[in-house]
Amino acid sequence: MTKHYLYILFGLFWGLNACNSSPDESAKRGKALAQVKDLTLYERDLLGLVPMNASKADSAEIVNRYINNWIRKQLLLAKARTEVKIDEAEIERKLLDYRYDLIAFAFEKAYIQKNLDTKVSEAEVKKYYTDNPANFELKQNIVKANWVKIPANLAEKDSLKYYLQTKNPKLKEFCVKYAEQYALNDTTWIDLETLIKNTPFRQIANKTDFLQQNTFAETNDGKSLYYLAIREFKISNQTSPLEFVRNRVVNMIINQRKVQLAKDLEKKIFEEAKNNKDFAIFK
Repeated sequence: MTKHYLYILFGLFWGLNACNSSPDESAKRGKALAQVKDLTLYERDLLGLVPMNASKADSAEIVNRYINNWIRKQLLLAKARTEVKIDEAEIERKLLDYRYDLIAFAFEKAYIQKNLDTKVSEAEVKKYYTDNPANFELKQNIVKANWVKIPANLAEKDSLKYYLQTKNPKLKEFCVKYAEQYALNDTTWIDLETLIKNTPFRQIANKTDFLQQNTFAETNDGKSLYYLAIREFKISNQTSPLEFVRNRVVNMIINQRKVQLAKDLEKKIFEEAKNNKDFAIFK
């Protein structure tokens, strides 16, 4: 049974228990809003339902929607009881477990937020990366590369080819002055598909073979020339370079700390209760 379904059941049983009340209790709950057989929904049952800043129209819509949903749930529950044999004790146990899970989760979350150390040293990053290579297998080809798009009739295209192939510092100045589009990524890793998505290079059939056979390529679309200069590459199924996955490594380390904090909290509470004899097991 999913937690979503448990939540729905919890709403059904809450409606049953909250609204099947004695006359004295009913008086305390204010005006009756709806009734399904021997169950009644009262004004007080809706306390906290409407946000404080809601308009009159929004408030009315929220209340009406809740009443309609409540009626449907009670009718569904009543029908279920006549059509299906329901083990209500088992459902109550599951609802109680779910309630405990929600409370425990909220407590653990607050504890972790208070005690979590989010500082990760470079040594920790390198060790985790080295110890867990299978976690960082590439799913795509990545490159350190530059591409530039220029008008097909640009007289200075030979200069551009020279700048691209020699890592000339004048490349950026040239691109700013003449290029229609460009992306200079020869110092950072980037997904190859992302880099070339707006160029004819995206039509290359086997990009792995292309990377292994080329460090420089050019093509055109009739109106413009496209140049691609590849400095480094890694193909899919190889291990990602640390620079490419550094943020993911840091997040994994922090997530490990969260799990450990939760385990330590549970152990600490148990040991304290054991030492204080706060619980007993009867045989």
